[in-house]
Amino acid sequence: MIPYFEEADIAITICDKEGKIIEMNGQSREVNLKPGQSLIGANVLDCHPEPARSLLQHLMETEEKHVYTITKGESRKLIYQIPWYQDGVYAGFIELSMVIPHEMPHYIRQPKK
Repeated sequence: MIPYFEEADIAITICDKEGKIIEMNGQSREVNLKPGQSLIGANVLDCHPEPARSLLQHLMETEEKHVYTITKGESRKLIYQIPWYQDGVYAGFIELSMVIPHEMPHYIRQPKK
């Protein structure tokens, strides 16, 4: 993991194109692991129950992005799942998960002409 992502206030999980988890930052480990557990080398699909498992498998096969929000306990989160590429070739999938406020401002930015 790139050092500045290790302590970032966002959970980052990266898998290869077969679904094997190859990187997890500190927040991802904190959110997803039980004490003493490691998921590096495990298949990300095995970490998701149905129907999320089938959806993630489809996203990985078709190299599609999936963006949504969830409420978990008192927290509201943005989940951003995207394919990643190395030298233009599909290399796997990244999941970013971040806590967001229940109410947040939305700004409209006009492109410069």
